[in-house]
Amino acid sequence: MSESINTKGGLYQGQLRSRARATPPTTAAAAATIMKKSHLSVPHTSSTIIDNNNPAGGGGLPPTPIDHDDRFNYALLLALYTLQGIPMGLSASIPFLIQQKVQMLASSVHHHNVATAAADAAINSASASSNSLAELTKIAYNAQAIFALCSWPFSLKLLWAPIVDACFSKRFGRRKSWLVPIQLMAGMLMVFGSGYVEQELGLDNNSNSNVVGSVVDGSVVDSAATTTGVTFFFFTLYFLMATQDIAVDGWALTMLSRKNRGKGPICNSIGQNIGYFLSYVGFLALNDVESSENLWRPLLRLPSRPGTGLVSLGGFVKFMGSFMLVITVFVGLFKKEVDMSIEGGDCCTIGCDMETLMPKNGVEEEEDDDDDDEHEIDAYEIGIMETYKRLWSVVKLPAVQSLILILLTYRLPCALSDNVKFLKAVEFGLSKQTTALLSPTIILPLGILVPIIGTKIWQGRPLKQFMFAYKFRVTVVALVDVLMLLTVRSFRGGNTSLIGGETTSRLIFWGLLIASTALQAIVHSLQFNAQMTFFAHRVDPAIGGSYMTLLNTFGNLGGTWPSSVVMYMIGQFTIPPVCSVGEDGSEVCTGGRDAYFPLQLVLSTLGCMWIFVMSKRVHHIAELPDDAWRTQIENEDEEEMQQLKKGGKHA
Repeated sequence: MSESINTKGGLYQGQLRSRARATPPTTAAAAATIMKKSHLSVPHTSSTIIDNNNPAGGGGLPPTPIDHDDRFNYALLLALYTLQGIPMGLSASIPFLIQQKVQMLASSVHHHNVATAAADAAINSASASSNSLAELTKIAYNAQAIFALCSWPFSLKLLWAPIVDACFSKRFGRRKSWLVPIQLMAGMLMVFGSGYVEQELGLDNNSNSNVVGSVVDGSVVDSAATTTGVTFFFFTLYFLMATQDIAVDGWALTMLSRKNRGKGPICNSIGQNIGYFLSYVGFLALNDVESSENLWRPLLRLPSRPGTGLVSLGGFVKFMGSFMLVITVFVGLFKKEVDMSIEGGDCCTIGCDMETLMPKNGVEEEEDDDDDDEHEIDAYEIGIMETYKRLWSVVKLPAVQSLILILLTYRLPCALSDNVKFLKAVEFGLSKQTTALLSPTIILPLGILVPIIGTKIWQGRPLKQFMFAYKFRVTVVALVDVLMLLTVRSFRGGNTSLIGGETTSRLIFWGLLIASTALQAIVHSLQFNAQMTFFAHRVDPAIGGSYMTLLNTFGNLGGTWPSSVVMYMIGQFTIPPVCSVGEDGSEVCTGGRDAYFPLQLVLSTLGCMWIFVMSKRVHHIAELPDDAWRTQIENEDEEEMQQLKKGGKHA
């Protein structure tokens, strides 16, 4: 669950200033700021940054009081970033609903076929039950594997970020040109598509009996096909919100006053966490049947409705879509976007030559120190094609290629803990509400404290911190996860004799659940903090924003693709037990295999092999000099500009 908010996007993506990049940050606070930067939206190149609500404050003049205006801008940024967190939280809750639905179907099919076996006294009916359950298990995890693809747009937004930066209507606003229509489309998709999502997931009462009947008859309904529709729905929503993220991050750089612009990452982090936990923790808690009946309805003095959650998925999605539309209309009507650094009207800069970057009359303009900090090349300024060219120059560096290989491979051995562990816990009987509440109570606080402590322990050695956490992650964490799941299965299944009575088993149950959650949060935070700190130390100052975007893209991809792979493998290799009716009429289940546990052993072994093979490469890139990470683009641009100047003088 912690991965959702870190790797599904939403990391602040404003650009590094040239001076700040020349001396990379070493503190935890600075690293936390740097780790929020991952796309191509960069500040404009004009030496005068005009505040939206105080145009007279630029040009080096003493700023007029803007605290009140910036407070309004803070609130607006928080609202916009909260909108980004909503689809992330909703998509994080869908796998639990899929698992819950398949469990209900499996239970119905199982009891139907066992009853048939008892009535017919035929062994083949028990075999049919086993086949049906096996097919349902395979379908469930195939559906999870397909749905895991929906978060890819946040990992791939680098591909269209230059287009968002370079194409706009100045009359409407450079960022509003994208933000308003994108949010309108996302809001309408959620409002009018809420019923479709609920229907495709089979959460209405009518679909359950039909699917069970189809399974019993031997023609299993391919629920993975319906999940494909839900996946496409959320993939589209993620694409829209990833595009909105590009626009908001760019707007944050000019919306806030110069002295407060560094607080943009804070708005991003707080806003996305609010949106994520509101739609993930809030929805699962209010949708949980037991909590709704025993807590929420008595608290709100609502009539009892056993077996029904306080909110449905369709109703929650529609409400959130309406909220998005309200915010969008407010922004479109009442928020003005002023950016005097853009000349002319509408713009779509495909490419440009170096002459457009030369000072007028061949005379270099002097810039104040403060203005120099603000200067960075923009896709609007150099064009879309030149931006992609600079990105490709980064990929061709041998040091970056080694880093990309590490980023794309190290997350596979951890994929079960990252993506399947809590789904298995719910399958074994852990409530959705308990699972949801683990995030704000354990994962979130550790995610804040651990990077600060880790930076103090491994000062200036981020990759040593990375490898320490990884060794712990593929061994101790994996073992604790297995013990936790075995305990949950025994405790929720009523078999407490294996773990020492009711009281002892309850203590062990909660101890292992908390330990598994906390250890996972600690090692993930240590690795993520080390990864982003290393990025900040190695980016080329000439193209720092694009460089960070590229590295973050591969880091996100490394965490995205393994989820579908392990979900598919779990479905393929899990074998449900064969159940039949004994002579005394009791139900007897034998055999079966849960693929999670042997697959965890395989992946942990693979993780140890990764450490043995790749640790030398990790150590090697840690020792490389700064020149190994430089593209030399800045020097090439300067040489070309000097040649153009000389040519102009001769003419």
